[in-house]
Formats: sequence, C-alpha cells, structure tokens
Amino acid sequence: MLNENQKNFLLIGLTAAVIGLGVLVLRVPAQISVHPSLVPVNVSSDKEKPDYKSPYEQNQVRNTIVKNNPRIQECYFKHLEIQDAVTSGRVVVDWHISSSGEVISPAIVSSTMNDKSMDECIIGHLMTFKFPAPPSDKPIYTTFTYMFRKEGESMAPQMIPMTPQIDSKN
Repeated sequence: MLNENQKNFLLIGLTAAVIGLGVLVLRVPAQISVHPSLVPVNVSSDKEKPDYKSPYEQNQVRNTIVKNNPRIQECYFKHLEIQDAVTSGRVVVDWHISSSGEVISPAIVSSTMNDKSMDECIIGHLMTFKFPAPPSDKPIYTTFTYMFRKEGESMAPQMIPMTPQIDSKN
C-alpha cells in the first residue's frame, strides 16, 4: 500500500507526464499541408492467402520509402498545379528489389489520380531509391500503395445525394 505522500507524488508525476505529452503534441509543426501516406497492400485476388509482409518489407523497405516520401510528394505537388486536378486518390506501385538493393522493373499497377505524368514522376523517383540488401540473395517483389490527399480532405468514399427524378409528363 502507498502512504498519503507516495500517492500525492505519484499523482503529481502522472499529471506532469500528461502535461508534458500535451506540450509535445502541441509543438509538432504542421509544415507540410499535403502528404502521401503509404500502406502495404495485398493486390492479389486470392482472398484465401493471408496478407503477409516479411520483417524486411515491414521494416527496411517501409523505412526507405518513408525516407523518400518527400520526393514522391514533389510529384503530387506538380499534379496539383493542373487545373481541375484530382486532389485525392491512390497509386499502387510494384517492383522488384535486387539482391544489391536496386529497384528493378517498377510499374504502376493502378492509379485513381488520372495523371500519366504523375505516374511517370513516381516511377522516375522510385528508380533512384536504394534499399538495404534483402536478407536472401534473391530479388524480392513488393507492392505499396501511396495515398494522396490534401490536409483535412477525407480518403473515405463520399456520399453523393440522389436528386429525385421529376416526371415531366405529370
């Protein structure tokens, strides 16, 4: 059991920790207003297979992609300069990582951004990425989805209200 002084010190310590965490959260700068996020996905149509990513893919590959996100972001910023550009969507990319960590045969699997130059920009930057060597001496195939949106814009499908059809014959 804790005596009254110990309870007070514990309460003060917890309060200070919560306040400190709050200060850290408030100090996080929102310098970049538009950002892609990436999520590993299973693009296979075989629903029986589990979506498995090796530790290498979950750590080294993902870390390399995150480190290079600003370069992919440049493609998105250029895309937004187009009049009536799609402002949110996803681009699924796949490629092989050679035994030395080089990118081999990157390709756009699908894109909802409707911009070939953006797709080409992403592929061009991806070709320059240098990944850590895979744990085996064999190339590794990987797929990632880049999600793009303006800050504050939802990635959820939007509901479009149906307008009732008026029969002009009445």
